Order: sequence, then structure tokens, then C-alpha cells
Amino acid sequence: MDRLDWLSRNWNQVRPDLDITPWQIWGRTTRIHELFLSRISGVLRAHGLNFKEFQTLAALILFGPPYQASPNEIAKFNLLTSGGMANLLSRMEKEGLVKRKPDDRDRRGVIVEITEQGLDSFNASVVEENAIEHQMVAGLTEEERLILGTLLRKLLLSIDPERLTNGGRRVDTAEGA
Repeated sequence: MDRLDWLSRNWNQVRPDLDITPWQIWGRTTRIHELFLSRISGVLRAHGLNFKEFQTLAALILFGPPYQASPNEIAKFNLLTSGGMANLLSRMEKEGLVKRKPDDRDRRGVIVEITEQGLDSFNASVVEENAIEHQMVAGLTEEERLILGTLLRKLLLSIDPERLTNGGRRVDTAEGA
């Protein structure tokens, strides 16, 4: 029995009129996320990173060489507001993980590029981070992992107001993907 089983049983006794099955999903996904962040934070900290910095470096790497993108493109990966992104990039630039340069396509914009230090920090931490991910799903068979991933994807696509097309462009769910 996990915490949600206990809470669900008690809620069913107190408020039998409520269907709490959605809460069981949200409660468990929230708890899984908390456990994930808790377990990887030490690994990332050992390499001079926090989770948002790790996500930002991962986004730049996913864009491929020369590992650069606009702040808006990076925001697709770490779900920060423009102000939050600006603060994160300023801190990362001070730490030597990224550098910003003028965008040749838009004189008002900037391009963020990963530095050698940022690439080294990411590469040093990503293998350990991935091992933790594998440890955390070790209680599931490969088939169960695929099923769970498919169900979570289906749920996310049904509620996410912004989805990515194959080209990485955000589209409203009314437009389709």
C-alpha cells in the first residue's frame, strides 16, 4: 500500500460521493516527480548543475551542433516564463555554462550557445542521471514501461494546450499535431 491508497481509502469514507480516481493519478505522478528530483539533485549538484540548468543544456544539445537556440526555443523544454528564462540564462552565463550572442536573424534577439564547460558538465552528469531514471523504473517490466509511457503520453496530449509538431513548433491542440 502506498500513501495514495491510504489517503484514498480515508477520502472514500469521509466523502463517498467524490470519485477520487483522478486524484490518485495526480497524486502519484506528483510524488514520482518529487522522488525523481530528489534523487537526481545530488548527482547534478556534484557537477555544478541544478535541474533547470540540466534541462537547458539538454535542450541545446538536442538542437545539435553548434548547440545553440533562441531562449524561446529552449523554453519548450523547461517550461519557464520569459522572465524566468532570462534569469536562468543570466545565472548560467555567469557560471560559464552558456554564452549569449546577438541573433543574426533578429537584431532584437539573442542566441544561446553551450560552452565547453557546459558541455562537459552535461556529459559528466547525463549518464548518472540516466542510471537513476533506470533505477526508478526497475520495478516495471519493459512491456509495463511501454504501456505506462503510452498512457501518460495519451493523457498529456489530451490536456496539454501546447503540443509540439515533429518540427518542434508549438501548436494549439485545436490545430492538431
